[in-house]
Amino acid sequence: MERPCFHLSIPAVDLQRSHDWYVGTLGCRPGRRSDQAAILDFEGHQLVLQSTPGLEELPQVGIYPRHFGLVFATLARWEQLRDQLVAQGCPFAVMPKCRYAGGPLEHHTFFVQDPSANWLEFKHYTDGEAVLGRTDEASVGDQDLR
Repeated sequence: MERPCFHLSIPAVDLQRSHDWYVGTLGCRPGRRSDQAAILDFEGHQLVLQSTPGLEELPQVGIYPRHFGLVFATLARWEQLRDQLVAQGCPFAVMPKCRYAGGPLEHHTFFVQDPSANWLEFKHYTDGEAVLGRTDEASVGDQDLR
C-alpha cells in the first residue's frame, strides 16, 4: 500500500510572490492554480497557498505555536537543501544547528519564513525512530526558542 501524502493549506498574503518563493527557493513543483489558490508539490505532499490579501493577523514572533516543514530521511538531503538556501541568499529565521546532540532525539534543524511570514522547519533525525517513536523521551521542542 502506498503511503498517503499530507495536505496542508496556508495563507498567502501575495499569492504570486508566495508561489514564486516556494517554486524558486524550495524547488516545489507547481500544480493547479486559480486566482484564489495555488497547489504545489512539496516533496510529494500537497501544499495549497490560499490568497489572503489584507490578512490582518499579526505575524508570529517565533517558531511557536505554529510551523510546518519536512523531516528528511537522510542528513545528505537536509544538507543539500541547507546549502541550496545559502547559495540563493535565503535568510534563515533560525540558523542550522544540531539539537539534543549525542542523545536519542538528536536532529539537525533550521527554520525559514516564506513571504507571508509562515514558519517552515526542515530537519533530519540521526535515529529515524525518533521521528514518531521514542515515547520514553519527554523532550519536545526547543526551550531556547519559546
